[in-house]
Amino acid sequence: MAARKRAAQRKRHDQDSPWKELIRLFFPQLIEMIHPELHGLIDWQRGYEFLDAELQRIARQSRTGRQTVDKLVRVYFTDGMEQWILIHIEVQSRPDRLFPERTYTYDAALWLYYRRPIVTIAILADKNPHWRPTKYERSLAGCRLEFEFYTVKLLEWDEAELLANPNPCALLFVAFRRAQASSDAEFMLQSRLELVRLALDRGYTEEQVGELIRLLEWVMVLPELFEERYEQLLEEVKREKGTPYLSVSERKALRDGLQQGLQQGLEQGIERGLERGLQDGLLKILRGLYGDVPESLEAQVRSVHDVAQLNALYDVALSAGNLQAFAERLSRLLEEQV
Repeated sequence: MAARKRAAQRKRHDQDSPWKELIRLFFPQLIEMIHPELHGLIDWQRGYEFLDAELQRIARQSRTGRQTVDKLVRVYFTDGMEQWILIHIEVQSRPDRLFPERTYTYDAALWLYYRRPIVTIAILADKNPHWRPTKYERSLAGCRLEFEFYTVKLLEWDEAELLANPNPCALLFVAFRRAQASSDAEFMLQSRLELVRLALDRGYTEEQVGELIRLLEWVMVLPELFEERYEQLLEEVKREKGTPYLSVSERKALRDGLQQGLQQGLEQGIERGLERGLQDGLLKILRGLYGDVPESLEAQVRSVHDVAQLNALYDVALSAGNLQAFAERLSRLLEEQV
């Protein structure tokens, strides 16, 4: 029984984790798509900040427990004032009668902690067309509380409109819907290829294309035999489009090499330091993928000393598509550290 429960939890994690990545990688585009009014109020030039650590701490203090997909983001308004607000996004993949109460509990805890305006957005990614909570309310002896939150129901989006929408999040919405609606491997294979082609055709940056295709492969799971067919068909698409994007098997082979590199880094860490070993491994991967690494870029890599950040840069290197895209991501990382 316990084993089945753990397996179910792992399965839910696999389904929910792509939502975390979608929000992290395409936050402005997501807000533009699901809440255009809010998007127009935000000063995107000032940037935004994810407050995940704070959200986890508040969740523990408020006894709500840690939810699978929750994101807290600080943004600024365009009214010229030094005003910032919080956007709390929660993705719910299955009906839960306690969801409205939990959403309110988060809002109350966030207000007590920050004393700032909060916009709460609930993305309902479940399969039940009749479940659409929008508020939490209670009353007793003349006292009444009503808390409304902004709700987005994935099932209510028209698929034809999503496919025509140039917003990259629209393709991922289609992927989530189709993965939820069918387990037919042939349908999933053709759907994945269709969405990959659209991602390549729409003029997104190479970085965006790489992240989109990675998420599409994550959401739309295929059996091993169909994965092999997908690899062959993807190679044809790559030749047709002239894209440097790496396929699943190519990235897997590289990741296998990375694991060896990481182990070497750990061994080198005894004498030279773990950071140095990870930096060496990262530079080796960059050279293997994209050729010679400029001295200026190598110096930037060497300036990263945080082990977690170095590990994260390995995935960036695999999905970047070219050295320039990797350098841009690394520069943003270094700017955030200042």
